[in-house]
Amino acid sequence: MISILVTFCFLVIGCSASPGEGEGGLLSKKQVLKENPNADLFVFEGKVYKNGVDWIEEQDLTKDAQIGEIKKGMATELPIGAKIFQTREKKGILIVQYRNTEKRYLLRMGE
Repeated sequence: MISILVTFCFLVIGCSASPGEGEGGLLSKKQVLKENPNADLFVFEGKVYKNGVDWIEEQDLTKDAQIGEIKKGMATELPIGAKIFQTREKKGILIVQYRNTEKRYLLRMGE
């Protein structure tokens, strides 16, 4: 009986997922912040976009049309009024521009 209980505990611990893992689809703000409480993110049209993803910094991306701006409560670090642009090359990556600064944000998806 004890061995069954111990085996069950190891199974449960070994199969526990990190936030968003195995969930597929879009991640919520709560899920992204659980993954990283200090995440630089914003919510736009119900989708969470996060900065600090190395590979998108290396991409050649062209800023396209402005599609919005940051409003109160939308972002963890971006200032109100920062402009949001789509990119020509890749869906799921947005560029935010403010005070001579440009940042890239990736749409957060589960695995």
